[in-house]
Amino acid sequence: MKTRRWLAMAGLVSLTVLFFSAGPNASADDALRKFGRGVANLAWGWTDLPLTMHREDVLNGPAAAYTYGIVKGLAKVISRAAVGVYEVGFFYLPFPDAYWPIIKPEFPLASYNDNILMYE
Repeated sequence: MKTRRWLAMAGLVSLTVLFFSAGPNASADDALRKFGRGVANLAWGWTDLPLTMHREDVLNGPAAAYTYGIVKGLAKVISRAAVGVYEVGFFYLPFPDAYWPIIKPEFPLASYNDNILMYE
């Protein structure tokens, strides 16, 4: 039991040191960021449904929000979950080139504060 605690503590300390040793000039697209994107997509990807419905309501009215908005939002949720599974499972592989994000916006809720007309 003591050995497990020491190994867990050593692992946490190592991850903390690696995380904070990157510095401000480090590349934004690396394996750790890809892993973080994947976790964020899995944890918060469901937020694309209400955000898409809201945007459709503002742009096209409530009828579009409750029909097209739901379909479009569910498609975004499913695609974000699939990308999240891929990025968590294969974060160590530099694919696509140099760990670039597969889906835009890179993180869920990133477009929450953007101008509604700038949304894709």
